Amino acid sequence: MASKQKVWTGRVGPCQFCHTSLEGKSFVDGATRMGPWAIMCLDCHKVEGHGIGQGRGQQYNAERVKVAG
Repeated sequence: MASKQKVWTGRVGPCQFCHTSLEGKSFVDGATRMGPWAIMCLDCHKVEGHGIGQGRGQQYNAERVKVAG
């Protein structure tokens, strides 16, 4: 049985750390090392993120399709 694609349907603002526009870019919706969750560019996630997976975060590609987590 094929799995259903999960697509981000909400608005995505800029990265909540570096404020770079995420329009047309991959991003992570995930936990941070400080605890709260944030929308982050991939570069900021490498530094501030708490991983990818259940309870940690989800990665979406530029088309807003979930690719990990």
